[in-house]
Amino acid sequence: MRDYYSMSAFFNSIDENGLYDRTAKVPSPTLLLPTTEQAAAIEKAQADIANAEAKLHSAVERVEEKFSAGDYAHAITEARSQKLLSGQLLMLDFDKPFDKKNKETYHPSTSDRNWTKELPLVDAADNPFPRPEPFEGAIIEGPRKAMSLDGEVGVTTKKITSFDRWIPFSVVINFRETKRIADRSVIAHHTRGTDAGYNGWDLTIVDGHLESRMYRVWPGNAMGVRTVDAIPENQWHLLVATWDGMSKATGLKLFLNGKELATSVLRDNKLKSANVKVDHGGEFVVGQRFRDRGLAGGQIADVRLFSRAITDAEIQFLTSGRPIEVDAQYIAAVVDEDAVQAMKELLAAQEAFVAAEESMNEVPVMEETETVRPAHLLARGAYDAETSDETLVSRATPSHIGPPMALQDGRQADRVSLAQWTVDRNHPLTGRVIVNRLWANFFGAGLVRTPENFGLQGELPSHPELLDYLAVDFVDNGWDIKRFCKNVVLSATYRQDSVASKEAIDKDPENRLLGRGPAYRLGAEQIRDLMLAASGLMNPLVGGPPVSPYQPGADLWKESNTMSPAYQQSVGRSLYRRSLYSVWKRTAPLPNMMAFDTSSREVCTIARSRTNTPLQALVLLNDVQFVEAARHLAQQVLSQRDKDDQQKIQRAFVRLAGRLPDELETSTLLELLAEERTHYAEHPDEAAALIKLGDSAIDESIEAVQLAAMTTTIQAIMNLDATFTKR
Repeated sequence: MRDYYSMSAFFNSIDENGLYDRTAKVPSPTLLLPTTEQAAAIEKAQADIANAEAKLHSAVERVEEKFSAGDYAHAITEARSQKLLSGQLLMLDFDKPFDKKNKETYHPSTSDRNWTKELPLVDAADNPFPRPEPFEGAIIEGPRKAMSLDGEVGVTTKKITSFDRWIPFSVVINFRETKRIADRSVIAHHTRGTDAGYNGWDLTIVDGHLESRMYRVWPGNAMGVRTVDAIPENQWHLLVATWDGMSKATGLKLFLNGKELATSVLRDNKLKSANVKVDHGGEFVVGQRFRDRGLAGGQIADVRLFSRAITDAEIQFLTSGRPIEVDAQYIAAVVDEDAVQAMKELLAAQEAFVAAEESMNEVPVMEETETVRPAHLLARGAYDAETSDETLVSRATPSHIGPPMALQDGRQADRVSLAQWTVDRNHPLTGRVIVNRLWANFFGAGLVRTPENFGLQGELPSHPELLDYLAVDFVDNGWDIKRFCKNVVLSATYRQDSVASKEAIDKDPENRLLGRGPAYRLGAEQIRDLMLAASGLMNPLVGGPPVSPYQPGADLWKESNTMSPAYQQSVGRSLYRRSLYSVWKRTAPLPNMMAFDTSSREVCTIARSRTNTPLQALVLLNDVQFVEAARHLAQQVLSQRDKDDQQKIQRAFVRLAGRLPDELETSTLLELLAEERTHYAEHPDEAAALIKLGDSAIDESIEAVQLAAMTTTIQAIMNLDATFTKR
């Protein structure tokens, strides 16, 4: 167990959350794979950002010079007299009871939109902060009230544009935390998703520490800060969270009661947009989040939202109610037209950069966190088992396997050193495991017939000296797989005839002595690809997105999981891509592939079983893709007007089995063809129905009865052992 957890410790410090949410939200950490054109677009976007930053810097410097010279006297006087800050998008004041007439402004947050719950109001007479100026200008009189939260119900606003990396904003919340909760609690957010993974922006509190986060996938693709100190509990606070839209974690700032809080950066990694549109959320919410812990026991007196990062002077105004103490920062952010325009251009450049990233392919990778996460031996494998100094393990390889791990002076054991240890020439396993797997691809079974277990509980190699020779030769020649494959297929062992006498088969039924060539049934994907290639239907395109081939019956995706999207069958040439590109859903794999022993992919499978069942014959005879392949091949052989039936059958046989049929096979197939012609001549409707299967075009120049009869005959060839068995 200690060896096991010491090995797993190498992979214990990856910046991921271990959950998969949506296809667009690739699990972090990730890497972008730009094309040449996309790389050029990113380079241009970066240059535009640099130019816009320089322009803004110059504009701010001019503002500071003019401010020092006293050029903004009129603007200062006007700013000090105003009661509402510019850019205010929303103001929620809970001094009045919940009014259903205002549901377009805000309503209780709940999973059932037809259910509303009146939010309880509590006395907030001890609130020291000024009551906000009403958004509509109406003066609210009477005792100060606050909304009381239970952690389940909150306030969901309407028509607030989603927050993102290039969109600055400020959230101002007058609140009190009446009881301290160690777990993360949501104060406010503008996110989408569920507990499988949110994305967007959120403001949370964890054991008194405030956190402001902007993220696509937390934690590996995210920006976030956390206050160094916990805030006082059971006191009214005016909390201000600002974001400047500059795509840096330092742009997330937190202010409490007019003072900026010291924060530490949690994460500062970002790729693509933070606003991934999924089927839940997408609204600005206070006090609650779907399938999450809200601010239970919290009280909120008012909430304001601004479309920019408000300045220090404005934060002091909101905190004290005194006139704004105008400074150069305020002038540059609100008054000076050149500075304001320069900021807009910089934000537009930031948006263009994100748009350039958004078009790129993104793949998950493994990346170490800056700090190594401790690893422990876990009792019974439980992730929440008790841990202590005694259960703590360090990164190490099993002492009884392979050479000691070589580390350079001062270097910490990491995945690089583990990889180097794995391919060390003196390592006894890696080379043997690889050549055994490659050998099995050619012979149907490895020299060790338990490829999933090279340990004491697995089988011993049938030819240990051969396995050693192949492994050493493979390693000494640079782990060259192509060279290994060439050596195997040119070997006398592989080139033997697979046909053997009864005595030889009785003596060595599994061919462990390698006295004859390999013979085994092809894999599921190989059978389908063989039929497509032999029929001429196969689309040889290499690469590209996955495709959805024919699926039998109703929508199996919906039947296996009602939350799944509907299965969208591909059209045109995409239907005939190699099986490598077929889309795969673990809860609903393709039934025709499962019939031929492919794995469901719910767990890792090293070696597939090989069976021969009546169900496989039924699939080859009835599955639309195989019927269509037979019809398409029938069209090709029937188009040879100068050939007789025997020659046409021989051509089809060679295309599928790779050899000419013998006399018995030929006579049997000719007899079948004659019988089918007679049958379909008497049942023309059946002939028409058969040849219509599949999306590929029908050769109208061929009589339906003739085409149906040849199609059925070719289906029989498809079901022959000679077709789907490698010999």
